[in-house]
Amino acid sequence: MIPLYILGLLQRFGPQHGYQIKKTIAEQLSDFTQVKLPTIYYHLEKMEANGLLSASREKPGSRPEKTIYTITDQGEESFQGMLAGLLDFEYRPTFPSDGVFYFSDSLHTAEIAEHLKNYIEKLRGIIDSIQKHKKETLQVVPEETKTMVQIIFSHHERHYQAELDWAEESLGNIEGE
Repeated sequence: MIPLYILGLLQRFGPQHGYQIKKTIAEQLSDFTQVKLPTIYYHLEKMEANGLLSASREKPGSRPEKTIYTITDQGEESFQGMLAGLLDFEYRPTFPSDGVFYFSDSLHTAEIAEHLKNYIEKLRGIIDSIQKHKKETLQVVPEETKTMVQIIFSHHERHYQAELDWAEESLGNIEGE
């Protein structure tokens, strides 16, 4: 997914250096993906080597040299191919925490309940953060993209809300034992 985001951002916003890409991801995509700066540079170098990006070096005044990346025609084709592949919607979640419940006989119920309480608070914070970010984002995105932006936020809000509902129900079941 990281190459998709990098290519898409370069296509949408034009040439950028790695830190600009990271900043844009943090500001606009952080609710949907987590990308670390070293990972971005790894992918930028790999995509440049594969001909998806071209790179030029700039040295603005006394500032350090920066590598500016531009999407190539091959990169645009690759981006379109990646997007087309994502049109085959698929939902296959995995929940590592299910192992806790499967092997719950090896844990204290009170410990599971305490962790669920913490998880519930974390989920509430995430939902609140997403809702605030949605409000901020909808104020700055172009009018023609607002519907799609709302779809993205709705998708994530609903998943986190479903997870919160499950966690609260599970805690209720555990405490009702």
